[in-house]
Amino acid sequence: MSAHQVFAPLTKGCPVFKISQPITVLREPQEFYQQLIHGIRHAQRRICLSSLYIGSEETELIAELNKALAQNTKLQVCVLLDCLRGTRTDSAGMSSAALLAPLVQQYGAERVQVYMYHTPALSGLSKQAWPQRYNETFGLQHIKAYIFDDDVIISGANLSRDYFTNRQDRYMRISDSQFSNYFVRLVSTIGQFSFKVLAGDQTRYKLEMADDVADPTRDPRGFVREANEIMAQFLHRAEIEHAVEAGSICEHDTLAIPTVQMRQLGITQDESHMSEFFDLVHAFARNYGSRSLMASAYFNFSDQYKRSVLDSASRWDLLVASPQANGFYTAQGISQYIPDMYSIIEHEFVRTAHSRARSDISIEEYMRDGWTFHGKGVWSYLNQKLPQLTMIGSPNYGYRSIYRDLEAQVTVVPGNVQLQKDIHHEALGLLAHSKIVSQDELKQRTRGSPLWLRGLKPFVMKKM
Repeated sequence: MSAHQVFAPLTKGCPVFKISQPITVLREPQEFYQQLIHGIRHAQRRICLSSLYIGSEETELIAELNKALAQNTKLQVCVLLDCLRGTRTDSAGMSSAALLAPLVQQYGAERVQVYMYHTPALSGLSKQAWPQRYNETFGLQHIKAYIFDDDVIISGANLSRDYFTNRQDRYMRISDSQFSNYFVRLVSTIGQFSFKVLAGDQTRYKLEMADDVADPTRDPRGFVREANEIMAQFLHRAEIEHAVEAGSICEHDTLAIPTVQMRQLGITQDESHMSEFFDLVHAFARNYGSRSLMASAYFNFSDQYKRSVLDSASRWDLLVASPQANGFYTAQGISQYIPDMYSIIEHEFVRTAHSRARSDISIEEYMRDGWTFHGKGVWSYLNQKLPQLTMIGSPNYGYRSIYRDLEAQVTVVPGNVQLQKDIHHEALGLLAHSKIVSQDELKQRTRGSPLWLRGLKPFVMKKM
């Protein structure tokens, strides 16, 4: 049975794209940045950037966008960021919104559109009470997709300096006009119920919501109702336009299946997709054996995903950041204890796996001197030496990925050996900087943890 047959049910209820051009798997942050600059410089029609935020230090990236707009009057730029993170100011008072507003002012809102999505979970007095940084725990725009004409870079990386230098993530460039159109439309659809960044008169910028959409900070229920309707129409149309018959797929087709998750808005497409995937791998493994690798920046997998791994007949390797490679390792205040909290959660999972005699489940921690780890995704090998499927995108597979944030990932079923090898070597490259951690090691690491830290576990699991 071919992988295309095994995973055929994943094509139901989702748009499916047959990719004819070679897919490029990028390996290093520097390659990612080079591809971004190359895309900006060579785009003829459109640039569309969806990210959590743009680092306030990224003046070079903004300068490249400015130069591209000045040289090509037909070029249009669209940017989607999270409102809470995108308006957070640094010590100099700069923010993503402040960086982008001059482009809107210089080239007009017809050519430069900057959207800031705001969660409906933070409104009224609670929005005023929660300070910057901590207010982001209520929900974020977390989708990472970077489009230049018909090229799409799918990633989990944001647009800031560490993601271009020493913060390891995943990156895949897919060239296809219909696939790129899908992501451009996804961004513009989310933009319909997001704040628009406009040039300010007395301030650096101002935010404005469309008149026909409820303000999420004032009328969250109305906002959810209207945003759900807009997204449901988009997804329904995409599914119809890009549906494929199972019989029309052959093992030489490379398939790209995008899914989105927006549970705060009543959209659970990716959640259903992941559940189906776990079921398919389990059913296959019962008869033929299977192995899979699942990566996340943090060992904070949701309860349902942990259950799916523990109940699966497949062998599973889980790749996460070591405490030293965790982005919170050098944080100040209470955030500095977050890596320790993840170790506690990790230890509890290992104990559970051990009690169920699951010696075929292992945890590997990424550790590279001077680097942090932000990679996420799935590699499913079934019973083969090369991966038969990979998932890549923004979800960390935790509670907030399912329940709080806007997420998107792409399931890729390779149709040729070269792409399988590229995806395999990507996994090997990550594992080369990783090591398996034992139950005894985790026990020793968490032995001195204060009791109050364990009391924060519910908060960390649902908020971080």
